[in-house]
Amino acid sequence: MQMGFFAVFVLLLCAAGISPSWADSAGSAPATLLLDGRSLLETRRAVLSGDASAADGIARLRRDADKALREPIRTVTDKPFTPPSGDKHDYVSLSIYYWPNPNSPDGLPYVSRDGEVNPETKQYDSDRLFSMCAAIKNLTLAYYLTGQESYAERAAEQLRAWFLDEKTRMNPNLKYGQLVKGKSEGSRWGIIDTYRLPSVIDGDALLRTSPSWPAADHQRLQKWFSDYLQWLQTSELGKTEARATNNHGVWYDVQTASYALFCGEKERAHQILEESGKKRIAEQIDLDGSQPLELKRTWNGVLAAPPH
Repeated sequence: MQMGFFAVFVLLLCAAGISPSWADSAGSAPATLLLDGRSLLETRRAVLSGDASAADGIARLRRDADKALREPIRTVTDKPFTPPSGDKHDYVSLSIYYWPNPNSPDGLPYVSRDGEVNPETKQYDSDRLFSMCAAIKNLTLAYYLTGQESYAERAAEQLRAWFLDEKTRMNPNLKYGQLVKGKSEGSRWGIIDTYRLPSVIDGDALLRTSPSWPAADHQRLQKWFSDYLQWLQTSELGKTEARATNNHGVWYDVQTASYALFCGEKERAHQILEESGKKRIAEQIDLDGSQPLELKRTWNGVLAAPPH
């Protein structure tokens, strides 16, 4: 289950130093953004002390992490085709609710069927991105909670392959995110594809004590996210997405605030989060907690899909 928008903002506010009155100090907890570092520290202590109440949860996590150990390393260059730029390092995804046009011989331009996910999207980079993020989350959590170095080694290998290694790294932009065949090579909607990347930042925090993830790699990862943040805030696609009034705008703020915090730009994160309280929470969430701009949409099959 995805974390609720409000819970995400509370954790980011705490990380930015804008602490709600009910927030407690996490002490020596890991400096995670979206995961509760204090709870992680308490869980780690319980696991290492042999607390039986943690056994079932750790067993499930180990199964997921062991699966990630066996799975192949994902890279953005794995796709069997070349993006419009001619550079396989550019991320490409297909807009998930667009389908071939039944009224044209070649199916172009694609037409919208909101709430119905086109399975053709699996041929593009989005599935690899989601799988990579899930692997990092499971491996780094398993490492932090159990201390088993093999999990950290595999997580570091995956992080380098997606973000750092010159032969396989993703370029820090989403110019070709959620393209619409016959209409556009990319769209501002595609920026929501990277809504899981803040979990990668949490993974970095959980790896800080591992010899498999040296400070130099941490700094190079910070540089990648700094470059991506710059693209998000200066490109036309990014600036257009920032003005979105539904979940797209919320996840844009979650991303930019997370990346700013990770890169040490606390003032920029403060500004993003303080503005979000007005233009996102106050304007997009009713008193009963509902989100009218989301409820009016078609939701057939969407629960199995990523945010759109």
